[in-house]
Amino acid sequence: MAPTSPMTRRTLLTMAAAIPLFHGATRLSVAAADADPAAGVVKASDFGFDPADSTAALTAALDSGADVVVIDNVGQDWITGPLWINRDHLTVILEDGVTVRGKAAAFPDKRDGIWRIHGRRGVKLIGYGATCVMNKPEYTGEWRSIVRMGTSEDVTVEGLVLRGAPGDGIITGAGSTNVTIRNVVCDDNKRNAISVIYADGLLIEGCALINTVGTLPQAGIDLEPDTAAQIIKDVVIRDCVFTGNETYSFEINLMRFTAQSLPPTMLVERCYMGPTADAVVHVQPATRGPVGGSFVFRDCVFDAGDSPGTVNVYGQRGYDSTQTRFERVAFTALRDTPRTDPFVKVWSGMVNVLPEYGNVRFDDCLVLADLDGPFLAGMEGAGDPTLCNVQGTVWAARPQQPVVDTTGTAKDVDLDVRPIGGAATVVVTSDRRWVRAGETATVTVRRLGDDLAAPLALHYDLTGAARQRVDYDGLPGVAVIAPGERAVTIPVRARDTAGATPRELTLTLRPLPGTTVAGRDAVTVRVAG
Repeated sequence: MAPTSPMTRRTLLTMAAAIPLFHGATRLSVAAADADPAAGVVKASDFGFDPADSTAALTAALDSGADVVVIDNVGQDWITGPLWINRDHLTVILEDGVTVRGKAAAFPDKRDGIWRIHGRRGVKLIGYGATCVMNKPEYTGEWRSIVRMGTSEDVTVEGLVLRGAPGDGIITGAGSTNVTIRNVVCDDNKRNAISVIYADGLLIEGCALINTVGTLPQAGIDLEPDTAAQIIKDVVIRDCVFTGNETYSFEINLMRFTAQSLPPTMLVERCYMGPTADAVVHVQPATRGPVGGSFVFRDCVFDAGDSPGTVNVYGQRGYDSTQTRFERVAFTALRDTPRTDPFVKVWSGMVNVLPEYGNVRFDDCLVLADLDGPFLAGMEGAGDPTLCNVQGTVWAARPQQPVVDTTGTAKDVDLDVRPIGGAATVVVTSDRRWVRAGETATVTVRRLGDDLAAPLALHYDLTGAARQRVDYDGLPGVAVIAPGERAVTIPVRARDTAGATPRELTLTLRPLPGTTVAGRDAVTVRVAG
């Protein structure tokens, strides 16, 4: 029977504050979450454990008044229905090896999820080496998510594997302000790995957003406000991996925005986005506005694999619209025959609203594929639309003319295409071979020779017993050396969750299609707590 008396809860809190924290994994978990060592701490198992349904015990722990609730590893799954966070400034820690599993038939409301965070401030949900899972085939529809938040501020979700949601792995609803999602794996969810309805300050870093399939959009990340009044502001997405998602790796859909909407601002940097059935990236700004704002993709690799699509920019208003900008992005594909599909398609969309469409810029981008067609195509609809304001510099391993293909008129369309050999000699080094918790090893990839004019895109594998996103922060597997620069650095940061026994991590360079890499191509780092 779970303890329920006020005296029992008060005793638990007093003990947690007065003596060293629980031994073993609990102490490590609390330290890894950067929790105040003097905070009141309780373990969920102190409130009971029912292998068939632990909803009551988990709810009692969350409502206990403790500042830190540890869902401890009891050797079995914690089976539960919806869990509500009902207070501010609460840290919930799932210990390494814990699985929280959604109970069958326990989520009748289509807005249900395992974790419900609404109207809260200062909430942390931490779970390095832990998993939250639902049964995706159990429910029709697309709404039930593993983590659902809204009207909340300063929320952190970190270290968890979120798998099998009948909707989204994570959804940030209206009023989501200053949200951080770090080192999270969203795998095999139905609608999107992460759905962003509203964001006023959002950081997503070191995450793997993979294998989304079930119902549209089926993306790794989907930024899609429900109304013109909602905002997408100060969004930063970095060091993430998008692969195996059915329709899109990354989607931005602002079709409900108007000229009165707040201009969106978003930066995506150092990310790998892999093949899909449709487009690696789909951008749909509002045809009617707003004026201003930008979507920036920087130092990324967009890999079409053997599929036809890479980037769709759809219905984009002309000169004064939100600009889509690609900076040092590598467009690559693996094809047995030369690629005839354009890497970028800019669609005119609703030309009856505004006849000019475009406003896309490329700064020192790379095309690493055997092209037998244009790099960019203007896709005109009915009427007399004009492709406009498409500019920048593209380095191509095998440039093909025409670089831009449009059957309609064009205005201020000027891509400077420069040839690139696609070969480079590099060496990989590390400033240390051993990193402990909180320390960072800096791996450097340095190119040799005198030709530094073009950017150099790199792909690397991470192998070994050290667990990515648990023992060390998540890495994207790609890096770009900027034009005029000789080297790029890759930080390997050991986490407090790393075990005492050292585990090895080996970083090995792998050539992208259209490139060759010679010289030292691997380095090994030992990671320990």
